[in-house]
Amino acid sequence: MAGEQQAAPGRTARTVLEGFDVWAAKAPDEPAVVSGGTTLSYRELDEAAESLARDLRALGAGPETVVGLCVQRGTGLAVAVLGVVKAGAAYLPLDPAHPAERSRAVLADAGARLVVTDRSVSAGTDAEGWGGALVYELDGERPAPAAAAPGGPDDAGPAGEADRLLYVIYTSGSTGRPKGIAMQCGPQITLLDWCREHYAERPVALQYFPVTADVAFLELMSTWWLGGCAVIATELERYDVEALAGLVERHAVTKVLLPVVALDELARYGGTAPDRLATLRELITTGDRQVITPAIRELCDRSPGMFLDNHYGSTEVNVVTAPRLTAPAAEWPDHPLTGRPMSAARIYVLDANLSPVPPNVPGEIYVGGGPPARGYAGRPGLTAAAFLPDPYAGVPGARMYRTGDLGRWRPGGVLEYLGRADFQIKLHGYRIEPGEIEALLRDRPDVERAVVLRIGEGRDAYLAAYLIADGEPPAPSELREYLGLRLPAPMVPSGYVFLPEFPLTDTGKVDRKALPLPDGGGPRWVAPRDETERTAAEVLAQALGRDRIGVTDDFFRLGGHSLLVTQVVHRLRAALGVQLPLRAVFERPTAAALAEEVRRLREERG
Repeated sequence: MAGEQQAAPGRTARTVLEGFDVWAAKAPDEPAVVSGGTTLSYRELDEAAESLARDLRALGAGPETVVGLCVQRGTGLAVAVLGVVKAGAAYLPLDPAHPAERSRAVLADAGARLVVTDRSVSAGTDAEGWGGALVYELDGERPAPAAAAPGGPDDAGPAGEADRLLYVIYTSGSTGRPKGIAMQCGPQITLLDWCREHYAERPVALQYFPVTADVAFLELMSTWWLGGCAVIATELERYDVEALAGLVERHAVTKVLLPVVALDELARYGGTAPDRLATLRELITTGDRQVITPAIRELCDRSPGMFLDNHYGSTEVNVVTAPRLTAPAAEWPDHPLTGRPMSAARIYVLDANLSPVPPNVPGEIYVGGGPPARGYAGRPGLTAAAFLPDPYAGVPGARMYRTGDLGRWRPGGVLEYLGRADFQIKLHGYRIEPGEIEALLRDRPDVERAVVLRIGEGRDAYLAAYLIADGEPPAPSELREYLGLRLPAPMVPSGYVFLPEFPLTDTGKVDRKALPLPDGGGPRWVAPRDETERTAAEVLAQALGRDRIGVTDDFFRLGGHSLLVTQVVHRLRAALGVQLPLRAVFERPTAAALAEEVRRLREERG
């Protein structure tokens, strides 16, 4: 049928834990996960996760219950994810760096009554921060079973049944409210089977993505289904390319799954230190349109046996195409095609009437078959608008997901991605609905209207907010602080432009293409006045790729963006020995102001 392609169905495993269980029995003493200085074998990981699962079941966790996870990156994160799945419950990932207000809101929205965390996180979070949920510390306080809310199941039943809820992952929402994508086990089982057939056994695989991304589950579980070892990068290693390369070298990592921009940064660093990446054999990109840069070509040409896959999909369907590029890299196009359906996916390219378009004609991409999630937790209207009846499946009750992506079929039945049909933004591997940011800005009494855009490409891309003020315009630093208390760092715009009015199209809509670029200029250069200012200025300059910056130069006006904020904070913490909060860069975006905050924290510490 024109407009549709279908993947050949693969064999289906019985549970989402099947592959892990095979290797836990087959190679119990082999390493399963490593992070920092800690390594857990398959036996140790299995026993720790089983112990957690028993405790969680005693506290009411089980099928169709949601357990929050707010754990620092490390081996404890692997134990927590596996333990919740073993308990038969669904996990709701929370980032310790996210604003408490946002974490509290998604816990309530998902109906989570229990949160698994660790002392380093819970020490900085009061009871109100968990919204009344029970708190279970992996390395500390644990509630008594009697404290569990009534109604929890005594036995989780067989883990991984195809229709059982596996996780609820919240993404940015276009209406201003985050939406929780409820994914069941079945599509993940099919995808893991596909991974087992297409990737090498016993990989040493980097775990890079934050647990709040669906990719993190695939990184962990696919590694264990293949009998490999997951190397969990710490926050510092994730945002420092030199540290990330050191992790690859130290653990002889063979496989990485990275955002497009992160792979490019790693490849560019590898051009100056090729031996540090010599063990890499399997490269995978995801999270944005694939771009083959000169650095990526050079990296792949150094190892003739290396290949590069691109995982295309979304949190609602996970991975539905995965085209593979093999040597010689010189022949690869700059923007490879998106590929053919896999993992039991049915892919359609349809017009506004949901009719298939002819080959080479652009349309909107829909995904049916096995991959689509249940829908959005507690949002039946939103679910109905995005998960539609599939008129082409020939199966009663079949659904297809409206991706919002534009594409077309090229000769040979290969899909080409053409961009977005709406305003959703992909930035440094993060999926961002500008409507959520715009709604928060409009909530302020001093902002009348707001539009948020992505500016630039690659590692230099950033978000900019265009605003019409209601009265005196607020300072950009005030807006960054306001948003930083309510949104994850990647969603906080770097640039702010106030206009008397927005340019309009002939139909009366905001002409986004006519909005001016933010002013990147800054004040005159001011030299550091002490060692703390010197260190802060050097860290900011290094993140920006500049030789130097003045201590009064605004980090964001010089091109700083959310991807760099975490890197800056971790480097400042390491260099100055203080636990600088992430929001400090948004609130104090100059070296002088950051140095002042460091001095204040040192005085408080005594």
